[in-house]
Amino acid sequence: MITVTATRQPTLALDAPATVTVISREQIQSRVTRDVQDLMRYQPGVDIGRVTSATDPWHNLGSFTIRGVTNNRVQILVDGTRVIERITDGTRDLVDLPFIRQVEILRGPGSTLWGADALGGIVSYSNLEPDDLLAGKRKNWAVRSDVGYDSFDRSFSKSVIGAVQAGEWQVLAGFNHRTAHEPKLTTARADGGVAGCPRTLRFLPCNVLDPVDTSGINFLGKIVFRPTPDQQFKLTGELFDRKSTVTQLYDYGIVSSSIRNGDYSRDQDLSRYRIQFAHQWNVGLPLLDGIRWNVSYSPQERSLTNRRTQFTSNNQTRYTLGTLNYREEFLQGDIQFSSSFRLLGTEHRLTYGFQGDRILTDYRRQDIVRNLSTNVTTVTRGGGFNFANATTTRADGYLQDEIALMNGRLTVSPGLRFANYTIDPRPDRDYRIVPGKAPRRLDSSRLIPQIGAVFRLDDVYALYGRYAEGFKMPTSQQLFTSMPFGSSNLVPNPDLRPETVRSYEAGVRGRFEDGWFSLGAFHTEYKDFIQELFQIPGTTDYTSRNLSRVQLSGIEASAEWAFTESLVATSSLSYQYGNQKVRPGAIRTAFDAASPFKAVVGLKWISPRYGLETEVLATFASPVSRASIPTYFKADGYTVWDAYLNWRPTENLKIRAGVQNIFEARYFPTIRGYDLGTTDMRVFAQNPLELQVGAGRTWKIGATLDF
Repeated sequence: MITVTATRQPTLALDAPATVTVISREQIQSRVTRDVQDLMRYQPGVDIGRVTSATDPWHNLGSFTIRGVTNNRVQILVDGTRVIERITDGTRDLVDLPFIRQVEILRGPGSTLWGADALGGIVSYSNLEPDDLLAGKRKNWAVRSDVGYDSFDRSFSKSVIGAVQAGEWQVLAGFNHRTAHEPKLTTARADGGVAGCPRTLRFLPCNVLDPVDTSGINFLGKIVFRPTPDQQFKLTGELFDRKSTVTQLYDYGIVSSSIRNGDYSRDQDLSRYRIQFAHQWNVGLPLLDGIRWNVSYSPQERSLTNRRTQFTSNNQTRYTLGTLNYREEFLQGDIQFSSSFRLLGTEHRLTYGFQGDRILTDYRRQDIVRNLSTNVTTVTRGGGFNFANATTTRADGYLQDEIALMNGRLTVSPGLRFANYTIDPRPDRDYRIVPGKAPRRLDSSRLIPQIGAVFRLDDVYALYGRYAEGFKMPTSQQLFTSMPFGSSNLVPNPDLRPETVRSYEAGVRGRFEDGWFSLGAFHTEYKDFIQELFQIPGTTDYTSRNLSRVQLSGIEASAEWAFTESLVATSSLSYQYGNQKVRPGAIRTAFDAASPFKAVVGLKWISPRYGLETEVLATFASPVSRASIPTYFKADGYTVWDAYLNWRPTENLKIRAGVQNIFEARYFPTIRGYDLGTTDMRVFAQNPLELQVGAGRTWKIGATLDF
């Protein structure tokens, strides 16, 4: 598989001095992949949790966790364009899969080549190109239609995409529509399991999620112009919009402070738009091989609307309309140069350029409360997790030199990035300034080095190693959150220090005629790791703070072997061990985001004669044995079996089917920091432990028709 993320140049993943996983479109389709959580199902050491708390009842997916690092420390790109940051109880799940041609996952810092905030890794999506549909066709047009259904959330996806070529011009256009509902957790327990269930009402037991209806659309358009064999111009337009409506039932009829809850309807609208212009020119001059540049504009938004009816003790009816809008508007540019030359018996391939972006962040919140009995209306602006709006600017230069030594047996790749970061707050009238902690402009510049090497022992075996650094500035929310929140206060901390990382990894790889393997170990040290919503001792106030140090080590391996042309085995595994120190001199405790041992083993049988392909995969996970707090829930180990069938009855038709968790195993896949020792029963009522259970037996089916 080819990776671009690891080196900014097309490179075989096994030749990159980094650990990169490439998921092809064929893999995405053959497993009828539902969403990005399903996409990571067979990637040990990488996962995505599903949010089930009452503050986020839409059952959003969280963010990627790579080597124990999650949320905004993982950079997400679509055709090189950034995806929105995650705020409290938010989501970064603004990407659908119907038009994705490839997903690359870089494990470990990618700051030198892609930006300082790629502290824990990169997830890079590439969309389909016209050539992906037109290749191999005898005609100058192609149309493809896909449908898919998944019983887990009763999701139904329909898409059509077409491409046409006329001389030097190519055009691609695709449209997808997807509907879904709340996930079904067939192995969850109504009594709440070990946590118990304080939900005493019959409306919603502890094994059922609030009912939700979701509908989303995705549009992709590309125009490609190749005036000469050496040049390509490309204009891309993309539209993503997903709307979800949930009826909140867990607290329906509950009486608190003499107020009884009635109907509560909550809407969410996730949107991401992108327009991008790119140019690629294979120059072919003695000191300049090629130029690639692109500019993009991408506004992205999460918009929430809440409608709640409540009844007071004196028989009055109160209606609340709440709105929350979080928006990031990206303007981004990237220019990359490539040069190659020989010097003193060594071969050099330089990759260098400039990457910059400006992000306008806007957060607005308002609650309108109307007493329907007295017609008295009150308006509250900015409540909850309010923080100052901001303008973030990055302007970075980068350079990497791939140096081939010893007749190509040894490749050394030093790299350097000069990162410049500015965050300029724009507090509005709703922002509360805390004396001594007023928002202020923050600037930071830093050199970020990395060096990688691949040493080929012979034609089969190779050693690889990599050292990489990274740093990440705090977000606007971490720096400037400031607002009363019930009986507590959210206190800003404009003195937060940037997070930094040093990462070391090394391993061995082998590439044979019938297969390959990769085995490596890594050690990562984070300083000034930012902890959000930390309760200030002796108070009811919350803020963000820097942890002194987080250390994470682990082992990763993957392999594939073809016993025959028809029988192929695959395997991958990951094990992580982590510790943290809250402050210098403090005792060392477990780092809860470290993933225990997990392995995936698969066996695929292919029969071209009958157009059949079957695959069976087994996932083995060990129990969680360590936690930073003794009362945190520790999940048991588990084994889950899945199976897939792909059948091509005709040249133009392919049918897919799959069953996940065949034996209905009960397991908790990605739960961290769930405190069973809390005395606040509202925690168990708003987010029961049982809602974190993995899906029981589910089935899926899909089909592709080519014209």
